[in-house]
Amino acid sequence: TWFPGFSGIQGHEAGLVMGSRHQSRNKYNHHDVIMESKRDVTVDNRRELAKIGRKYTIDSLRASSPPQEKKSNWEVIEHSSRGLLKQSTRKVVVVEERVESVLQKRRKSWWDIRSLCLRTFQSHKFNNGPVEALYQKYFLRLNQTNLSCLLAVLLVTACALIVFNYVLHPFLVAPVTQSLGVFASLFLIGTAFLLKSQRQHSSLFIWTMVTSTLLFIFGVVLVWGSTPPKFEGGLWVPLFCTALVYILMPLNIREATGLGAILGLSYFVIALTCHTTAFDQQTGSKMAASLILIIAVNLGGLFILYPSEAMRRKTFIETRQCIMARLKTQRENLQQERLLLSVLPLHVAMEMKADIAGKPKDTMFHKIYIQRHDNVSILFADICGFTSLSAQCTAEELVYLLNELFARFDDLASEHSCLRIKLLGDCYYCVSGLPEPRLDHAHCCVEMGLDMIEAIALVREVTGVNVNMRVGIHSGRVHCGVLGLRKWQFDVWSNDVTLANYMESGGIPGRVHITKETLECLNGDYRVEPGLGGERNTYLRDHNVETFLIVSDVRDHHAMKAARIKNERLTGEIKRRRNLGDKNKPIIHSKLGYEEEDKDPDEELNDYLSRAIDARSIEQLRKNHCQNLVLKFKNKNIEDTYQREKDRMLPSYFVASSILFLSVVVVQVLTCPIDGIMYAVFSLCAIVVGSVAVIVTGIKSSCLPKQVKRLSRRIHKNKTMSQALGCGMILNIFAVSVTPLIALSKPDLSLCLNSSDYHVMRETISNSSIESLSTLLTHCILENPTFSPEYVAHCVFLTLLACSAYQLMTSVVKIVLLGVLMVSYFILALVVQRDFLELFYLHELVQAEKIPNLSDTSLMGSKYISVFILLTFYISTIIHGQQMQATSRLDFLWKIQATDEKEETERLQNYNRRLLNNILPVHVAEHFMLSEHSTDDLYHEQCDSVCIMFASIPNFSEFYVELEGNNEGVECLRLLNEIIADFDDILSESQFHQIEKIKTTGSTYMAASGLTSKGTDLKNFTHVTAMAKFALKIREQLENVNEHSFNSFKIRIGINFGSVVAGVIGVKKPQYDIWGNAVNVASRMDSTGVVDKIQVTEEVYQILCGRGFELELRGVIPVKGKGEMLTYFLEGFASDVTSPRQL
Repeated sequence: TWFPGFSGIQGHEAGLVMGSRHQSRNKYNHHDVIMESKRDVTVDNRRELAKIGRKYTIDSLRASSPPQEKKSNWEVIEHSSRGLLKQSTRKVVVVEERVESVLQKRRKSWWDIRSLCLRTFQSHKFNNGPVEALYQKYFLRLNQTNLSCLLAVLLVTACALIVFNYVLHPFLVAPVTQSLGVFASLFLIGTAFLLKSQRQHSSLFIWTMVTSTLLFIFGVVLVWGSTPPKFEGGLWVPLFCTALVYILMPLNIREATGLGAILGLSYFVIALTCHTTAFDQQTGSKMAASLILIIAVNLGGLFILYPSEAMRRKTFIETRQCIMARLKTQRENLQQERLLLSVLPLHVAMEMKADIAGKPKDTMFHKIYIQRHDNVSILFADICGFTSLSAQCTAEELVYLLNELFARFDDLASEHSCLRIKLLGDCYYCVSGLPEPRLDHAHCCVEMGLDMIEAIALVREVTGVNVNMRVGIHSGRVHCGVLGLRKWQFDVWSNDVTLANYMESGGIPGRVHITKETLECLNGDYRVEPGLGGERNTYLRDHNVETFLIVSDVRDHHAMKAARIKNERLTGEIKRRRNLGDKNKPIIHSKLGYEEEDKDPDEELNDYLSRAIDARSIEQLRKNHCQNLVLKFKNKNIEDTYQREKDRMLPSYFVASSILFLSVVVVQVLTCPIDGIMYAVFSLCAIVVGSVAVIVTGIKSSCLPKQVKRLSRRIHKNKTMSQALGCGMILNIFAVSVTPLIALSKPDLSLCLNSSDYHVMRETISNSSIESLSTLLTHCILENPTFSPEYVAHCVFLTLLACSAYQLMTSVVKIVLLGVLMVSYFILALVVQRDFLELFYLHELVQAEKIPNLSDTSLMGSKYISVFILLTFYISTIIHGQQMQATSRLDFLWKIQATDEKEETERLQNYNRRLLNNILPVHVAEHFMLSEHSTDDLYHEQCDSVCIMFASIPNFSEFYVELEGNNEGVECLRLLNEIIADFDDILSESQFHQIEKIKTTGSTYMAASGLTSKGTDLKNFTHVTAMAKFALKIREQLENVNEHSFNSFKIRIGINFGSVVAGVIGVKKPQYDIWGNAVNVASRMDSTGVVDKIQVTEEVYQILCGRGFELELRGVIPVKGKGEMLTYFLEGFASDVTSPRQL
């Protein structure tokens, strides 16, 4: 939907089809008239600029500007919004890159497993070095926070071990206990430094390396110093440290895997060399179980680190792509605005864009973009001798020369604060005092005229052709703006504009011709002499216009020019300071952007990202957009969008939990005797875990039934369901981990101990009774299968690790789920099965013959250590989950914001493009916006089969009056706007898609067809027949206007067919036009025609006569510059024989 009066923006789409409106509403009940432009519209055009006097050759000119295949504006601007977005609007579409495409190239292998390993362990770095540096900078704060958390955890662990060693039981040798104090000090220093230090990648790297070294030494010391000397003693150290490496250490996959492998290897070396006295079957099982646990922890860590890094890199690159697309769109938008503001003044362009963005208003009239300015000076300048000059040049050479000359005039206009209005063939006219009023507007126009005469003198000297400038100036009032709905060109209208035009035609070559009104504005600063314009022009004589000629003195001219420039600089400085002091005044320099330096797009993008990362405050973002603890977005719409976001790494979470589940089962089989209860539990859990894993990971499998794949897709789309299934997997792993605590608590074991003197011996134990206690424990335990309690705790540890792998799981869910599991395990191990576990701890201590003090606390020291490690890792898991969730949500928020900004920029670009497509043909606008085109390249194209139409309303000038009752002529212009808008509406019909509106000048409407290869039909000449039908239809439309407005406007139409040169003249202010002999003849067909008649040339007659059109021979008529020509009148189309015109 578009607002009334703006339908020309999109041609078909912008329609507001007004064809039937005249029958239901009388919108023409206003007096209006507009003056007709004095001169016929000849042609001009081409692309790009250069300096006057630049040397060139015909061959280089032709070589630099080959014909281009163009798309008609009507092929791009279609009726539906879909058509616009599809063709006219060139949106920036950035193809979403896969993570693999932006990472370092991976080696391919014929062995899939090997290839998978290479992919997993290869360093995930972007090919682009600056991009990789930005990525590291982007996550620097997160990595620094994680490292400080790791050091804090290690600090708490070291302090707790010191306390346990002195309070519970000296399970560490003396040197190790002393070294823990040193480690605690170092961990404290590192934590404090990281919390207070600035975000620097170099310091983070150094502390990461230092922490890795300390962690390795810390683990080795703890394993070496653990007592009693059993194989599984100290196994918690490599498991705990390795898990911390993966979840909190800022290392890449290869570095983390390497450090984890070193920690595991060091444990085995120390355990085998120091803690094993005899190798038996039980020791072998424990060795295998320990190996599986270490491997499982490393695999679980990989499934935590790899998906998180892949997701972070994927999110980063997607955000970067959004920002890249936005910056690219901004650059294109800037080019569009530069081009747009070179054609339309800022106030007109901004008003049009605001109307596009606003809601349509149901009004009887189209909106008219007209403003009134009372104190301006209008300059018309015409090249005398242009015909002689054009006779010595080809069309391309002439366009090039005009482009050079008018480009120079545009520079002069900018220098003298004049606004160029339009180019009419070899005529140039501009206004001073627009859009900002100026007190020295008359001085600006006079200086402009004098400089134009100097510029044409250089052309005369270079070419040797007697060319000159005839300049006319008048000061007064103008109405400025655009008319119609399509192909807008900024123009001015008023009686004063008409007078300025006649001042030029009544002037003298090489002189500046001014009126008395202009002379009064000059304040005596120039010497003048009588102009006697009435002797050379009947309009000036009939209206008793007193004219003068500026007496040009080079010294006075340059002095006046220097004084004016100095005053202008002073005024500009005052305005600049005033603007800086007014904070509420809008700054629009970014709309032009001429101060912008061209930057490499990648460099600009990286600079932007670097500044954005520096300004990005995670804490502030979290505070502004997320709730505390739960981290849900405060904005419900954003939260819903986030919940609908698919987790691409979902299958990896379930694969990780499946691997850890399998590891727990194997460890339990190796360390515990399996009975019927355990078989049943293991089997049931295995079925559940396997089924869920297959369903979740089989979304792309071709082997699974459709129902299963449908369920899999549903799980992937529903985060709540995914979290529920993840919780189920964790519960199954936990169930398998703690089953031995329940299944192995047999009544006969308790009876054995109760029937003996175990409890008495335990209370009165001494070194002399160790042998008796050992015999008793061995007797009871041999009759009942035994197991190692530490491995149950290690399996529960794997449960926590499996939960860490589920990055889609919210931190609240993890806190509650793992909290329940930890409380359950602690109650089971410390309360329910306390005596049962104590028996096995005591048995191992007795066998080691190392029982210095078997008090209640010392006996359970090892178990309390495992409880503390599980509790510490639980807290670490929560910290990791909170960090990952916060990062994921804030990254998503940044990506959403970048996407919204990109879409907003594209929306603004779409507005600009609609305006540009309504000012210049689409292919021309695209040509000007392409940065790779040199400013020295001309834009022109030879078109050999073009049909040109001029349609004018010759009696409209009689209607134009400037009275207070019609707002000084504005209402007259409003009526003209409605007539032109109706013509534009007709042009929006699909049958006229081959026709391109060129421009309107006064009350003259100019259009052409066959300007593009797609719009030219050399077989059936449909582009010519379409033009003929269009001419018939606008004649009929004007009759409809007359009927409803009670006016008697007469239309006069001329049509010709032939070869033209299409292009652009003026680079800073490009104006598209067509130029050539065929255009001149078409203009003469209008000016020599008869009102209410359509006059066509013999070439057009030959095409139309056999295609259902009725034509009438007019005969031979004299045509200025062409001699006598045979012409015809187009009367109608055969399908319209019932029309009165055809009878």
